Amino acid sequence: MSKHPDSQTPAQPAHLTVCGVIGTVFGALGLLLSFIPIVNNLAAILGFIGVLLALVALVGTFRGKKSGKALAVIAAVLSVLAIVITLAMQSATSKAIDDAVNGATSQGQSSSSSGKSETKTETKGEQDMEGDLKDLHVKIVSAAKSDNDYEGKPTVLVTYEWTNKTDKNNSFAVLAHPQVFQNGQALDTAVYAETPESYDANSYMAEVQPNATGTATIGYVLKDDSAITVDVTDLISLDDATKVTYTFELQ
Repeated sequence: MSKHPDSQTPAQPAHLTVCGVIGTVFGALGLLLSFIPIVNNLAAILGFIGVLLALVALVGTFRGKKSGKALAVIAAVLSVLAIVITLAMQSATSKAIDDAVNGATSQGQSSSSSGKSETKTETKGEQDMEGDLKDLHVKIVSAAKSDNDYEGKPTVLVTYEWTNKTDKNNSFAVLAHPQVFQNGQALDTAVYAETPESYDANSYMAEVQPNATGTATIGYVLKDDSAITVDVTDLISLDDATKVTYTFELQ
């Protein structure tokens, strides 16, 4: 039996684009991680994936098969921002490292050409809680348990006080390589859903002038309640034995 020519099938409502939802999640996570040195390599990858998912979502919404065009646009914006900020941060860090290396090289050449024999005092070995590294003086001030990270895992906030010994403005992130160990294993840097009251995420990247002193606080994800050991070495160092270290018993 043939259907009546005027009969029509009711239009089905378009479903929300899954690619747009996932792209937004990837873009937001990438934007959050883009401010953290080293870790922001992952942020760039998440950003690229987020952009691709956003494009797929946009195509689906334009064809009318999916709803959520605004969500797809948000995913694209967040993902692009994650990529741009990551590239900018890495470029700034690379430039600062190049300047530090070039400065050290020219200083060595100047000393050689002067014809004078000079003895430079270098700090060697482990220094307890406070000491001198190549480009900075650092003190490991404290370690205190803090809020859980975005995955609900316990964290600890470690505070460093440092003095810039170079002749240029520099940040703790450019000069130092801090690590925290628990049971012999390095702890991951914490990412918070809500920033703890006593935590300044920007202090790690804040620059200070030559001979000025700054404070940096970094969060780490704990494995358990056992003691932690904090080590600070130069960012670029051929001798890991030269470091400032201290062990904290967690309260």
